[in-house]
Amino acid sequence: MAELKALPGVGRKTANVVLGSAFGAPDGVVVDTHVGRLSRRLGWSRHADPEKVERDLNDLIPRERWVFVSHALIRHGRSVCTARKPRCPECTLADLCPKRGVTP
Repeated sequence: MAELKALPGVGRKTANVVLGSAFGAPDGVVVDTHVGRLSRRLGWSRHADPEKVERDLNDLIPRERWVFVSHALIRHGRSVCTARKPRCPECTLADLCPKRGVTP
């Protein structure tokens, strides 16, 4: 992690993507805008700071699922649970979502 973050323009999110996807050794769940938003909507984190959201998700999700969950949440946040107009009727997580029908 430290070596990757030392590279220009590489932060924690990018380092986590590289470690998890390229090397199969994630240091945590990748938290981008979509993952942060979904984590708050689903009640998995109350934080806006990506590192705090990551800590919450790391505690909640088993390590062996971190890479999959990162990609799945990013895709879900881009295609179904969008920021401005979430498509709740199409959501596979609707039964888990306390914000269903009342978002954003």
